[in-house]
Amino acid sequence: MSHLNEEANRCLWTGKVNLTKEQLKSQFWRFDTDGDRRLSKQELNKAFNNLGLSFPAWRTWRALCHADENGDGYINEEEFNRLVVCCKMWLCHR
Repeated sequence: MSHLNEEANRCLWTGKVNLTKEQLKSQFWRFDTDGDRRLSKQELNKAFNNLGLSFPAWRTWRALCHADENGDGYINEEEFNRLVVCCKMWLCHR
C-alpha cells in the first residue's frame, strides 16, 4: 500500500467528523442513485455537496480528472481508491 493510501486511511474528515476510508466509501455510495455501482458526475457533485465541501462542481471535475482511469465519466469500484486519495487532499488539508 502506498504512503498516500495509508495516510488517506488515517486522515479522512469532514468538518468535525473523522471518517475512515470505509465510512467515506459508504457516504459516496449512498449517492449511487441508479444502483449501477458507478458514480456519475451528478452523483459525485451531490456527494461533495453533502460532505460540505465548497465548490462541489469544481471538485467533481477534479475528482473525475484524477480518479476516472478509463475515461468513461464515472468512478467505479476499482477507481474508488484514487477518489479517496483525491478527497484526502481536500478533507485533511482545509
